[in-house]
Amino acid sequence: MAHATRGRGSSWYGSAVDDAHADGEPEAWWVADDGAMTRLVERLAGASVTALDTESNGMYAWRERVCLLQISLPGLDAVVDVLAVSPAPLQAWLADPRCLKILHAADNDIVTLRRDFGLGLCHVFDTMLAARALAWPQRGLADLLSSRLGVRSDKRWQRFDWSRRPLPAEALGYARTDTRHLPALREQQLQELAQLDLDGRDRQAWLEHACERATRLQPRPRSFDPDGWARIDGAAKLDDAGRSVLAALWCLRERFAEQLDRAPYRVAGDAVLLAIAQRQPADARALAAIPGVGGPLAHGLAAQVCDAIARAKTESPPPPPPRPPRTPAPVRARFEALRSWRRTFATALQLEPDLVLAKDALIAVAEAAPADADALAACGALDAWELARLGEGMLAALADAS
Repeated sequence: MAHATRGRGSSWYGSAVDDAHADGEPEAWWVADDGAMTRLVERLAGASVTALDTESNGMYAWRERVCLLQISLPGLDAVVDVLAVSPAPLQAWLADPRCLKILHAADNDIVTLRRDFGLGLCHVFDTMLAARALAWPQRGLADLLSSRLGVRSDKRWQRFDWSRRPLPAEALGYARTDTRHLPALREQQLQELAQLDLDGRDRQAWLEHACERATRLQPRPRSFDPDGWARIDGAAKLDDAGRSVLAALWCLRERFAEQLDRAPYRVAGDAVLLAIAQRQPADARALAAIPGVGGPLAHGLAAQVCDAIARAKTESPPPPPPRPPRTPAPVRARFEALRSWRRTFATALQLEPDLVLAKDALIAVAEAAPADADALAACGALDAWELARLGEGMLAALADAS
């Protein structure tokens, strides 16, 4: 059942309410089962402008996952508990080119929805990118809502574990704020863009394309760098045994984090790993005496930690982390020429360079070294819109670099 609330003090887990609120507040739906999802899909079917956000638990879990979807449309704020109900029925709405989806800093939402559920979006407006296109000094959503709309958002909830159930009513109220005011923020941005575009630079068209380009972002597999221990502040000052212990602890922490499904820093912070490597405790009692060591690391996992320390002390110190392969000089020269050209082009538009073209595209073109328009199109780094507007200038920059 889709649960709604009448007053600000009401519980999100109360009974269903379908009539409009007397105080003008939108309905609030908690969507946690198939029936509520069906109602939400029906409501979205006629919408032309909506707002969307997600909340994940990446600060708490090793396997980050989306925990909530927040959706706002006129008269309704819906929070979908994707830990309880599949969001798959929302795909038709997400992919509908007739319905605008407004997000803030959309890239992470786009990537995580695709990663966790295989859901893709189209027709997106990113208020973060718009703030950048307008050269607004503030970019964070809470700051924008406060300075532009006078809406206060409690930042305490930005670090909340959204996998917790049941969720506090205050947390749900915060989640609503993330989407409820996005349409009004977009209207302000469009008005300012229209004024700026009187000079003929057409920044709105470039913004819209940057938003469309973001919808193509793909998730990347989670990766672990076994040499990451060397980047811990203080690692270089350790002796051979200390470096061996730190390298072993770095890999052990990752294993523990996966087993416990905790973010690695919630198993032990980098400073704690360094302190253990410096002291090299021989037993659980000595381990627990190190400041910052607690929880499972000091109790159920302590024997494994001490075991790993003892073994590491007898091993040869780890070699320095391998250096990344050096980019060939011709590729570097082409990349720098393209980057310089992009900076000049973006400055003329009064836009930040990556709103014109992403760095990854510059790298791909520099590596492909296309000599003509057909070869530039064939390398696949630019879409048709970008080729038409940027292709000639990029080829000229490449010719100058050769």
